[in-house]
Amino acid sequence: MSNLKPEQIPGAECPACLERLADQALAGLDLEPELEAALRAEISEITRRGLAQGDAPAFIASEFFALARQRTNGADPFAAKKAADFAAAREAVARLGQTPDNFAARAKMAIMGNALDHFFLADVSRLWEQGGGLELGRDDLARAEARLAPGARVVILADNCGEQAFDRLLAQHLLGRGCEVHYVVKAGPVQNDLSLADLNAANENFGLGRVRGIAPPAVGLDPEAAPQELRELLAGAALVVAKGMGHFETLGLARGMLEAGRAPWPLLMLFLAKCAAVARRAGVEKGQGVALFIPSS
Repeated sequence: MSNLKPEQIPGAECPACLERLADQALAGLDLEPELEAALRAEISEITRRGLAQGDAPAFIASEFFALARQRTNGADPFAAKKAADFAAAREAVARLGQTPDNFAARAKMAIMGNALDHFFLADVSRLWEQGGGLELGRDDLARAEARLAPGARVVILADNCGEQAFDRLLAQHLLGRGCEVHYVVKAGPVQNDLSLADLNAANENFGLGRVRGIAPPAVGLDPEAAPQELRELLAGAALVVAKGMGHFETLGLARGMLEAGRAPWPLLMLFLAKCAAVARRAGVEKGQGVALFIPSS
């Protein structure tokens, strides 16, 4: 787990956020009252222990989602919401119209897609209306783009369901300049994150490069828990694009890459700072976009 001090992350806001996330998951599972009460008690204990240890909220959420899958034979509490997000994202991208075919514009679109989150920014239409004018509190896109060349391997670590409609624009730009693009999604359900089954069911697995369902069903990514196939894929990457706050928590913070200024692979994190605790650690204002590049060691 994390070696961070409690004042770094989680922040004061995190207990309430984790409780709300647990409530939404339990509501989506529609359990018998006795089972729900028992599962709620176990989740509360996981959350209490994790916060006391100073664990990143993403790791805490991953642990209680794993418990919920175990207790419910792998049920997905957010299946209905994810289906709605696929439709909303398709409509939004069509409404936004043509995006310039350059790395910065397409990366900003990928960040805007990160608004698809059941737990933050309910009014995503307001953000999407900004189009290419999204404000970035941190803009390292030029540094990341310098890593690109024909034949370069780019690994995109996906985040929420629906974001693939925005990510596809970035993937197509990268493919168009001759990059080898791998779009990595979860092997199974966790939160509202994209899984291979979600993409296949929605017929959304096109135009993203090679789609790989090899990320563990956990929030963000813990490199120590990644399968060998994924570790080898990342090791050969000229650029790893990690979408969402979960990857910022688990890679940038919990694994110390942000503090050290070095990562195992050239890492570009693209996300919206949707909570005050993450915004503080990213050095931006809440609600701003973040394009944070960390070079390899």
